[in-house]
Amino acid sequence: MRRLIFALTLPAICLTVQAEQTGRISGKVLDKAGKPIPGSKVNLKRTDRNWAKDLIPDKNGSFLQVGLDPAEMIMTVSAEGYVTQTETLKIPLGDVIIKNITLLTPAEAPKTGPQAAPEDPGDALNNEGRSAFNQAIPLYNEGKFGEALPFLETAYKTLTEAQVKLKDEKAKTELAPELLKIERVLGICMAQAGYKKEEAEPYLLKALERNPKDERVIAALIETSKAKSDQAAEQKYTAMLEAIQGPNPDVIYNKGVEAFNAGNAKAAKAQWLKVLEIAPNYAKAHYMMAMVEFGENNLKGTKTHLEKYLELDPNGKDAATAKEMLKDPSLKRIK
Repeated sequence: MRRLIFALTLPAICLTVQAEQTGRISGKVLDKAGKPIPGSKVNLKRTDRNWAKDLIPDKNGSFLQVGLDPAEMIMTVSAEGYVTQTETLKIPLGDVIIKNITLLTPAEAPKTGPQAAPEDPGDALNNEGRSAFNQAIPLYNEGKFGEALPFLETAYKTLTEAQVKLKDEKAKTELAPELLKIERVLGICMAQAGYKKEEAEPYLLKALERNPKDERVIAALIETSKAKSDQAAEQKYTAMLEAIQGPNPDVIYNKGVEAFNAGNAKAAKAQWLKVLEIAPNYAKAHYMMAMVEFGENNLKGTKTHLEKYLELDPNGKDAATAKEMLKDPSLKRIK
């Protein structure tokens, strides 16, 4: 009997992390009542060379500019019927600077000297933090955890400070649950972004204490456990998640791939059999089972799993290999 020899190559995912070489600026332009100002304009002008750009806030008063060099700039904010504000600022490297501007009419502006500070020293911080959180949420919902993270860090830091400085007890009370919400989302983003996993754990543990069935928090704790190479914790949180969701075939399949890549075909086979118990139509598990059976010279098992794989995923990435294998006389003879 002629033996079949196939090279099985499992794709590896390579992550390349590039350091951010630019900064960003974002914020809002609002009137004294906290409403957007139609026709407002934000002008950025570098102090070290001839470069300037106008930013037009959207209908919510929000503006954003990315890809800025870390340089000193003059920011001028203006709108018809309002007093123009000018400020010199430094764009941070690989980070975002948030500037929320309140423009005043000539009647509202102080007659002399700088603009008067708000009565409550926590108001500005409260507004800034909430604005940063609002910018983070769409990114978080889209799974862009790395992009959401700077906004969330700003929101958490600023609102924590605001809670200390606010004199309005009602505002303090309203802010407390918002901080807990931000703390949870911050922990999830840290765990999922890929570069602050271990720092996420304290936030996630507090969130889990408040809601022991929070699936996203538990999934994030699995990531922090992997980052710490804490297998006991990873198993614990995986069991918690499975108790809520049921066994996850994707997770089990990936464990099989890890075992197979490590040269442990027996352990890989056990994982893929478990996948097929949970999800009999999991095509990739059938293909991998065929490879293991072939390695064990079980041609009947090889043929059965190859045919099932092609039935479930006839145009899959391994379909061509499966079809070629099934053409071999040694497999064609198997009934």
